[in-house]
Amino acid sequence: MEKFLMIIFWIIFTIYALRLAFRFLLPWLLGRFIRKVAGNMQQQSPFQQQPYQKNEGEMYVKTDTTDKPKIDPEVGEYIDFEEIKETDKK
Repeated sequence: MEKFLMIIFWIIFTIYALRLAFRFLLPWLLGRFIRKVAGNMQQQSPFQQQPYQKNEGEMYVKTDTTDKPKIDPEVGEYIDFEEIKETDKK
């Protein structure tokens, strides 16, 4: 009988401990995580970067680094078409 009561006690204790954790600890952890992610996003923002400092007489060339699709000349040209259904006029 004592073991049964101890099991019931620990189940009830665990339920209350989890309720307290979800009520206080979980919102604090989520808020901390969101602030950390927001800080990382601000650091990676292109609007927050410092402009390039150049001395007099220096030249700075900005190149486009995006990969443009290359068309293979052996494949040919892609033609977009629509299929038109003819109706019988009798």
